This record gives sequence, C-alpha cells and structure tokens, in this order.
Amino acid sequence: MAAHEKAEAEAAGENIYQVLDRMAAAVPAGSNKLLFLPHLGGRVCPGDPNTRGLFIGLNWSHTKAHLYRAMLEGIGYEYAYYLSIVRGLLPDLDFHETRVIGGGARSRLLNQIKADILGVPYVNLNREEFSVLGSAILAGYAVGVFDDMAATARRFTQTTDRVEPDMAQHALYQPLVREYINLFAVTKPVFDALAALPEPETP
Repeated sequence: MAAHEKAEAEAAGENIYQVLDRMAAAVPAGSNKLLFLPHLGGRVCPGDPNTRGLFIGLNWSHTKAHLYRAMLEGIGYEYAYYLSIVRGLLPDLDFHETRVIGGGARSRLLNQIKADILGVPYVNLNREEFSVLGSAILAGYAVGVFDDMAATARRFTQTTDRVEPDMAQHALYQPLVREYINLFAVTKPVFDALAALPEPETP
C-alpha cells in the first residue's frame, strides 16, 4: 500500500481491508479475466500438498485492485467447486442461504462475490466465533440446563446483514468457475514437477 493511500485511509478511518475492498469493488466481476488459485500451502479438498497459488491471465491492464479482487473471487470459485460436488451427491438438496461467520464475514464485498458466484444468499450472524458457544450449549444440555439444543442455539443466534446474489453476475461468473476448476488438471503436472525438484541449499 502506497504512503498516500495509507494516509487517505487513516484520514477516512478505514483499515487496510476496507481500503482494498473499496478498490476491488471498482473492478468488474471476473477481474478482467484474471484467475487466482488460493492454495499457497497445498490443497485440502481434495488433498494435494503440491498445489500452489497461481495468478493466470495477468496483463499490463491489471492493477493491484484486480489482483485483490481475483484473490477474493478465487475463494468464491473454490466454494463453487465444493458446491458442485455436494449437488452431484445430493441432487435434490436445495440451498436457501449460506450463513457466514469469522473475520472474512466482515467484508460485504467478499460476501457479495461469493453470493454472486454461488447464486445463493449470504447471511451474517450476530457473532464471529461459535466454537465456545457451541461447547457451552453441549455442556449445558449434558447437565440438564438446556433441554433442546436446537432451540437453545436459535435463542443465542440471530441473523444480521443479508446479501442477495446478483443473478446477472452469477451467469457471468459460471464460465470462469469452469476455467478455475480446469486449472487444477492443467497445472498439476507442473506443480508435481516443481515439488520433485531438489531444495536449494541455504546460502
């Protein structure tokens, strides 16, 4: 981030993520045909430790805003891949919404990108972390404090912001999702070959 951009952000009371979101929001969906594989440390599902991060389609017109938006879209494309697997296994399953928590849920732009790519609404909950709450509900149920775990969970949890998908953007994203998925087959031989190379000696 350039010094003048940092100064402008501080003057506006923005953090770095808000600045990047604002910049990326001005970039068209699809980041002008720039794709990003977000697997900097290997792929988890399906497992492939050799897969690495990758930008493809980069040209002179792309700016750091394009790079950042492509990173966000890469996350959305990965989720679209997972959703296609679930729908293949359970074709009658209907997805009404996705409920989102955690640090990334603070980004309305990321939620909008994921909603647009998947064609499913994204809904924030009133908490960021649920592990401790879930453990407390389980413990309370075990000792008889709560008699209905589902009802208790609903009592402690409310939805807040809801992001509806833009179906025109959804249609635009689908060819990019297909090319994103295709990248894994195309790049696997390269990643495997790179992984097989000897590690350089530390100078």
